[in-house]
Amino acid sequence: MTPTTPAARQQSEDVALLWVTRLAAEPDNRQLAETRLSPQERGDLQRWLDTDTGNAQAYARARQLWHLTAMPAARLANEEAPALQAMLRRARQQRHRPRRRLAALAVAASLLFAAVSMLAWQPERWIDNLQADYHSAPGQLRTVTLADGSEVTLDGDSALDVSFTDAGRTVHLRRGAAFFKVRHTGQAFVVHADTGEVTVLGTRFEVRREPHDTEVTVEEGRVAVSPLQGIAPQVLTAGQRIHYRDGLSGALQNIDPQQAFAWRTGRLSFRRVPLADALAVVQRYYPQRIVLLDSTLGARPVSGEFSSQDPTVVLAAFQAVLGFSQQRLPGGTLLIH
Repeated sequence: MTPTTPAARQQSEDVALLWVTRLAAEPDNRQLAETRLSPQERGDLQRWLDTDTGNAQAYARARQLWHLTAMPAARLANEEAPALQAMLRRARQQRHRPRRRLAALAVAASLLFAAVSMLAWQPERWIDNLQADYHSAPGQLRTVTLADGSEVTLDGDSALDVSFTDAGRTVHLRRGAAFFKVRHTGQAFVVHADTGEVTVLGTRFEVRREPHDTEVTVEEGRVAVSPLQGIAPQVLTAGQRIHYRDGLSGALQNIDPQQAFAWRTGRLSFRRVPLADALAVVQRYYPQRIVLLDSTLGARPVSGEFSSQDPTVVLAAFQAVLGFSQQRLPGGTLLIH
């Protein structure tokens, strides 16, 4: 009988992922060959598959998902999680206690999935947060007043350093986005992000580091944006935006300030934005990692305006329009495909 309740379906998905993890834990078993299991384990697996057709379907999906994500997961597990590998080995050694073996495996596999999810996403954030003067958590908007009286509002999951000396005022945006209201003191105020720098000429503006480039948007006043130190800057005024990447600037754009700065009032606004870019925005408010597995899907546009307080509603709206699937791994990582 196929599982009919969400809880039953989720249980099938979780157990399927645990079996796949067990297969992948065997050395050089990239194809997830079931012959690598002991006869007793193969019997356990087959009995579970025969119990319910939903189990077989969940198992097939879990194998497919593992093949899509196995290489980075296995590399991280081998390089950075030897303790979890040891836990998996201990779980396999429990074969003389069959009733406890699956329970031990479940704990080890769940921890492995959780750790791989964290290792694949968190290291840079931990380092940034430790070294940054100010940072915000996913979903948190944080406003701070700097020593010179300037005000900075950090978007969710952002981090920056501040250095004020007699020579001038310097900010380094490590991650995420920040909106600046700069107080005039007679000293230069420069924001560094990726390869470029933004020099304040009297303004209220935003600097945002996206996965593929950096974006500068001006609400009031002027800024000079150079995509690389030593390259002549381009001056932006109110209602203008520019992107830069790898030392090169894109075309100057005119923007709708109400839409561009909606995040400061707890709103997320999208106008025919590729799903991949929209998910990068939602990620700043979602507590776990979001992984998009389909680049073709990621290029499809989405639109809408949402509250940033509940990113699951945003994801559900995108899913309703585009018809993609969401798969939550033990440990919290959300796969979209």
